[in-house]
Amino acid sequence: MLRNSRLSCRAVQLTCFKRALSSSPVKPPQLTSTPVKRRRFKFSYERSENTVIDQKQLKVPENKLDFRKYQRNNISLNISEAQAKKIPAVITLHARLQLPSSYKYSTIVRALTCPKEGEQYPDNKQLAIFGANLLSFYTTEYLITKLSQIANFYYKECGRCLYWRFSLADVAKNSWGIEEDRTSNIEKYLAGEPSLFRFGRLRFDRRVTRVEKGITKFGYPTETTLDDSTAFANAVRAIIAGVYAHEGEEAAKNFTHEHILSRKIDIPSMFDFKEPGKLLTRLLRVKGMEPLTVRLMSESGRLSNRAVFVVGCFSGENLLAGGEGSSLKEARIRSFVNALKAFYLYKPLDSKMPSDKEFNPLFVDEGEPFY
Repeated sequence: MLRNSRLSCRAVQLTCFKRALSSSPVKPPQLTSTPVKRRRFKFSYERSENTVIDQKQLKVPENKLDFRKYQRNNISLNISEAQAKKIPAVITLHARLQLPSSYKYSTIVRALTCPKEGEQYPDNKQLAIFGANLLSFYTTEYLITKLSQIANFYYKECGRCLYWRFSLADVAKNSWGIEEDRTSNIEKYLAGEPSLFRFGRLRFDRRVTRVEKGITKFGYPTETTLDDSTAFANAVRAIIAGVYAHEGEEAAKNFTHEHILSRKIDIPSMFDFKEPGKLLTRLLRVKGMEPLTVRLMSESGRLSNRAVFVVGCFSGENLLAGGEGSSLKEARIRSFVNALKAFYLYKPLDSKMPSDKEFNPLFVDEGEPFY
């Protein structure tokens, strides 16, 4: 009797479970007419934080490709080449950067002059915009050709390390020695400094002014106010644009590689692999290589408190990478990480960039299908 009641209860439960399943069937996804938004990667994020001025405010020369002869209508004063050669800071900067003789000293004066309220001298507004595009192009092609295996996310991070405003400000201050004009007119008068010398330093409307130690004055933000890092970065961009205007594309490219792209980036520290073993196994399967095997290559002091194990990860008989650690698990994980870094940080021996004359289109990377 009891057994029959238990069987009947289980039958009732199964019937209720079937009814619950049948009452809420899984509906197929409905197709909508709205397009699916796909994630798009942008390698270049360089901006000069300036807006392009209206063409009505410009005096356009007959040859529209001659960028040096563009002038704004509200510019009534100008620093001539003879006056610029009398400024010691401009002469020193010209020699320190090893600029060609065709690079005018008055162009350096313009590159160090940011837009200011009531300013009647030519500023670096348009030069900074053009220089930002040059930096973006040269940096992007450099990273794609030199580091062809890394993911798209790291292109952006490497670019930020090279041409972000804080990086360019560091180049301007510490490498090029550009100084900021902080002294007032009264201090210049008491020091007996000629008024022309102020054009040899970076001049801009400060957004934040440090009055003294521990006291900071915040000004009302306007279209011309800039912070220190943006102003110094715009000066670097304007100087690069001046190299292009005076010497051409090849000289601007060499100047950018020498002063900006030659800075060292610690790319291995950017990697953070959560499951390096699974990622390496998946990578080998996609590349059509033999499965991953791990072997103990050497050890020392297994029974002591300072044991050292050296583990190698292999694909068949090919050693991918080795790693050492105080335990077998640590050494195995380090070998996986070293193998992944060796793959992603691969650099071609003789890679040509698209801007090179002898460049031929080539197959760089087939993508990342294992993600």
